[in-house]
Amino acid sequence: MTHAPPPGQPSAGGRRALRAGVMLMALSSLAALADMHEDQARLNIEAMPCGNGTLGARLEEESRTHSRRDLGWRFFPEGDSLTVERAFRISKSMEARYRWQVDHDAHITPISDAAKSLCAP
Repeated sequence: MTHAPPPGQPSAGGRRALRAGVMLMALSSLAALADMHEDQARLNIEAMPCGNGTLGARLEEESRTHSRRDLGWRFFPEGDSLTVERAFRISKSMEARYRWQVDHDAHITPISDAAKSLCAP
């Protein structure tokens, strides 16, 4: 004989479904937080001063003037920091990769030689 749960209480199957729903909501919230962190890191990098403009404008100029195919932004979490990469295809066998490290305080450091030389005088 099975016993019905008290009024207002979910059944065992209902409790499992509720726990699964809560877990899915938590995971989707974490994914959204990671996406927001990546978007903010990219925007901070693009807004950095570079010559007479911004780093974002310099990257766009680099893409247009050298007929490079834009491969977009990539993000690599590393501990409490984020490595952010912007890549361009130069030819079938070559890519230009610009990499920056963004720490938990939003401090940005160029880590690839290409990123270091991009705004050099």
